[in-house]
Amino acid sequence: MAIFERGETYVHRVDIRNRSGIKTDPSTVSITIYDPCNIALITHQSMVSDATGEYYYNYSISNTAMYGKYITEVDATSNTGNLATTRNVFYIMPWDALSDVRDVMGLSDTKSIDDDSLTKIIWDCYQYTMRDIYIHYMDDIPDPDPNNGYWFDGSNTHFQTKHYPLADINGDGNILGSGDTTSCASDITCYWIDTNGHYNEGKIKITAPIRGEIDIFQSDGTSPIPQTQEGVYLNYWIRSWRYDEYLFRQAVVRLVCHELSKRLVSMDKVTLADIRGNNPIVVIDPEMYMKEYHRYVRKNAELALGGV
Repeated sequence: MAIFERGETYVHRVDIRNRSGIKTDPSTVSITIYDPCNIALITHQSMVSDATGEYYYNYSISNTAMYGKYITEVDATSNTGNLATTRNVFYIMPWDALSDVRDVMGLSDTKSIDDDSLTKIIWDCYQYTMRDIYIHYMDDIPDPDPNNGYWFDGSNTHFQTKHYPLADINGDGNILGSGDTTSCASDITCYWIDTNGHYNEGKIKITAPIRGEIDIFQSDGTSPIPQTQEGVYLNYWIRSWRYDEYLFRQAVVRLVCHELSKRLVSMDKVTLADIRGNNPIVVIDPEMYMKEYHRYVRKNAELALGGV
């Protein structure tokens, strides 16, 4: 399976063969796993052998693991010092969308598309759907400190976005700013204009995403924005207070099904085992899944407006 959830165990298996295709035991076999920020979570950990040329490694996924694509590298070193490296990927997501897509689409396990290829489509559609449902604010001016009303006075760094709650637009499972150090991606960014009219990058640390409370700094991540600034602007996304996670997930699944239906629209690519007899959607209406996708997106938008 190519999709895992937080708290699960990822088991990586590999077969080592010589040039004749025969399984063999090299001198060493180790694995390195990189997170979506390309930071090594484990480095050159020895893998366990349970038969000649067969190795595995169990990796326990943290309950706070970042969502996204993880890369594995397995290094096998022969007795003569030759090194062979194989790379694979797996994804950590909020839910097992693979089974949802196959259930809705009526696809057999791997006849039409393998799990690895399907997972990449799911992740891309997950990213796209967030941008359809969340609300984007660009060049938005922050509000003063909600606790005391202080503005940019040369020492104050605490402010509030005009709109909230802030959204996790990069989908990594954390809502972080450009000044937070625990993620390689930012959900809110900032720039400011100095007295010379020059553009300057700002850094933001999110203190309370549900209330839009943030700390704003200059590019060094510590210095306050000067009082003489001529404009401070934010770029961020929010999600509705009445956002519905179920509707969001259903929208993602339908968008994936739409992408798959474009692949399977030609009947010479589909077997009877691929499509359930009572659900020949690809033949009847190739746009049906996209229509359902928009229906779920609209449903979530209607919730944001206060009713359905």
